[in-house]
Amino acid sequence: MDNRARFIVIDGGEGTGTTTMSKYAAEAKQMLWTREPGGSPFAEEIRELILSDGARHADAETMFGLFWAARRDHLVSTVAPAIKAGKSVVCDRFDSSTWAYQIVAQGQPQLRDLFWDMRAHYCAGLLPDRYIMLDVEPAIGLARAKGREGTLTHFDERAMEFHTKVRAGFLEFAKIIKGTTVDAGAPLDAVKKRVLELC
Repeated sequence: MDNRARFIVIDGGEGTGTTTMSKYAAEAKQMLWTREPGGSPFAEEIRELILSDGARHADAETMFGLFWAARRDHLVSTVAPAIKAGKSVVCDRFDSSTWAYQIVAQGQPQLRDLFWDMRAHYCAGLLPDRYIMLDVEPAIGLARAKGREGTLTHFDERAMEFHTKVRAGFLEFAKIIKGTTVDAGAPLDAVKKRVLELC
């Protein structure tokens, strides 16, 4: 049995349950739970900026840069120390979200090559061991998002066409990096069981 510390990402569109499932896996498997954007004190400050109303009007390239800045601090400050100490990590969202939201959904193909360069540079030695993509029809996911506690972000409030593209982006990324897609529209217990099997 492989007992080494692992870095696992659980990602997906709005309302797919990434936070619920990542927290569930962290508790069940005794892993460190973290999230993006955020996951470290400075990255959490960048998160507030990313989710602020002012960011609603920022272009995709500006957001792309902010996400990578937050990601780097998160990796250096939180993920790397945990892995070094032998503690497995499960992260709610990661660079798969950058691909789906900023590159695919916002139609920025010129960022594709830069994405892989940034990934190689900023994530050197800290790439996830596994990506679990939670997938559900955007209409179902948005209905869930609007029904949960807390304030909707400017990502939640975008048009259905945007969220359809987000879904396509996640499915594309999963194929590229050989991630595993899980049907998040299945009964909750079935989704939990599958996620734990993959973690």
